[in-house]
Amino acid sequence: MNSKHLVSALLASLAAGPCLAAEAASEAGLYIGVFGGTGSAIATSLQQRGAVLLDNSRRLPINASGSTGSGTHVSVGGGQLGYEWKRWDLGSSRWGLKPAAELEGIYIGKYSPTGEMPVIPRALGTQYVTLPMTAGVLLANAVLTLQTPYSNTLFPYIGAGAGVAFMSIKGSDSANPSEPGINHFNSDPDASKSAFAMQLKAGIKAEVNKNLRLFAEYRYLSIDSTRYTFGSTNYPGVHLPTTSWRVDLGRQHYNLFVAGLQYKF
Repeated sequence: MNSKHLVSALLASLAAGPCLAAEAASEAGLYIGVFGGTGSAIATSLQQRGAVLLDNSRRLPINASGSTGSGTHVSVGGGQLGYEWKRWDLGSSRWGLKPAAELEGIYIGKYSPTGEMPVIPRALGTQYVTLPMTAGVLLANAVLTLQTPYSNTLFPYIGAGAGVAFMSIKGSDSANPSEPGINHFNSDPDASKSAFAMQLKAGIKAEVNKNLRLFAEYRYLSIDSTRYTFGSTNYPGVHLPTTSWRVDLGRQHYNLFVAGLQYKF
């Protein structure tokens, strides 16, 4: 092939690229995707309740409440299976919308929100509760992608979803500076719970070729408040026995930033 033919072939392929992307963007079909990223958990309320057993008939009620710290770093990953319908034209303009439905799974890696909680009665000081947790979230999403006259390869989109979150806590700790070396949850520091979850997301995706798309997005994820039961304090001869402990964690909010790729069939 001489240079003239080679240049002609390159120009033809470059011209065909946007056309193929535009054609693919208008088609309906299934897609799968994977993504990963980072973010932070916003501060939320935390409360610990129980009682110290003074003897067979007397109890000292304990109520410690406060909040977790803000900006706790989290890592996130997940996958999705979706179906995208054909373009909806917006009147006679060159603008259009493409609706899609997704089933999505998200995994939030281990992080440890810690609450600083003054105790009632106040003479007992401050309780510091740490909850090392992971979360799995299953969501059904609705997504709308905007097609504009300005690009055949870049498409902004928004989405919303709802589902269920599965929270798992391993190795929780309830410490008080006045009692060094004591974990008040020591007889059973593990617990789990499920709760309603919802998310909002917005991002932009780029058509690489007929089947492959890259995307980057911001997500706001919210998980309903949860209640956990941890074991009693059990240090014979060192600490008075207690009842089991109830811990209430307020609604959790996450700001997440992820990137990923989708393959459209």
